[in-house]
Amino acid sequence: MKELEPIAHFYMNGFDDLPALKEKDLWNKSKFTEIRKDFVNAHSELIRLIESTISNLKNNLTDSFDYQLSKVEFLEKVKSGKTTFENIDLENLDLSNKNLSGLTFKNCFISADFRGSDLTNTKFIKSNIKTSDFRNSNLTNALMENVAFESTRFKGAKTDGFIFNDNYCYSLENVGQTDFNDWVIKTE
Repeated sequence: MKELEPIAHFYMNGFDDLPALKEKDLWNKSKFTEIRKDFVNAHSELIRLIESTISNLKNNLTDSFDYQLSKVEFLEKVKSGKTTFENIDLENLDLSNKNLSGLTFKNCFISADFRGSDLTNTKFIKSNIKTSDFRNSNLTNALMENVAFESTRFKGAKTDGFIFNDNYCYSLENVGQTDFNDWVIKTE
């Protein structure tokens, strides 16, 4: 996590590792000692803040390992505010008539029933979607990009602003928006 790198350097090596503090001969040593005293006294609070931030990033933004989620586990994560799912399996799940708007699925394997679900602004990126059912779902402003899909149904789905780009279906590559509008959406 690049944005936490400066904090991690300080956390591991202290003040001496921060680039702006390497030129010690230019420091006002008495002022520095005064400032450092307060900072050192707050060290345990800094550790708690860093650990809390890292924990929140891990729990709420993305998963960094492969695993299969049950329907209950998945819906609990959604309810708790998780919006990005990466490298997970959602196999044989009934997610029909659920509000799943605004989620992102990246590098996932999905075999699910999404009939009647709200998938507004949902993104499916570099995923594998097999034997899934999107009939009568709301895919308004959703995205499917670099997705391999087979035996997946879309008939009756609401697709205003839906982007279907550079996907794969059986042996066909670069299945895009025109293909979706011409034949994919008609699949029953």
